[in-house]
Amino acid sequence: MRILAVDDNPIIRMGLRTLLDGAPGVTSVLDTGDPDEAVAHVHAGRVDVVLLDVRMPRTSGLELLPRLAGATVVMLTHTDDPVTVSEALAAGAAGYLVHGALEPEAMVDAIRLCRNGSQVVSGVAPAPAAPAQGPAVRDLLSRREAEVMDLVADGLSNGEVAARLFISQKTVKNHVNSLFAKLGVTTRSQAIVRWLQRDPDTGSAVGPGRTGPRVGPRTLGARPAAP
Repeated sequence: MRILAVDDNPIIRMGLRTLLDGAPGVTSVLDTGDPDEAVAHVHAGRVDVVLLDVRMPRTSGLELLPRLAGATVVMLTHTDDPVTVSEALAAGAAGYLVHGALEPEAMVDAIRLCRNGSQVVSGVAPAPAAPAQGPAVRDLLSRREAEVMDLVADGLSNGEVAARLFISQKTVKNHVNSLFAKLGVTTRSQAIVRWLQRDPDTGSAVGPGRTGPRVGPRTLGARPAAP
């Protein structure tokens, strides 16, 4: 397992290298604080797993996540906000680990589980109960906007959506801006989370034909909610 740690804090990167170097099943450990270098490592096929911080000054982990397709991405961060967790998982993260929630050996085990197809969340307080939903999310959009949103939720860029639907990128951008307004969101990751909410009347997932990652051990060492 070849691991890349992406964090703007060099002390955290050094600690991860010390922890992971020589761990069972780990063959190499790279680290960087440069998002473009992280993308280059992944696209060159040099890594299997990316440990990705959420809050970084140049590019946030949530913004960088879609660019790391081809590697298993595990968020490793101090941010334990349930909304951020949901956005990361909806955007394709295989796991979400909060620093300090797991002992070193358990953290390595969690990374290995994510690499093998499970989804692991650790150190995150349970999310508060969701408020009652309004109309089914799909009913908020036009037919074409729903088609665009389905492809966005599959991780396609505006250019890829345009090619798939045989329309211009400008038209796609207009549809995306319109559906953002209708869904009440400002980012693609927020739109994906909103799109994948369930219809309270039918209990069915909103985006038909989409399946989430295979769920393994859902939580390792989750911390209880603060009083």
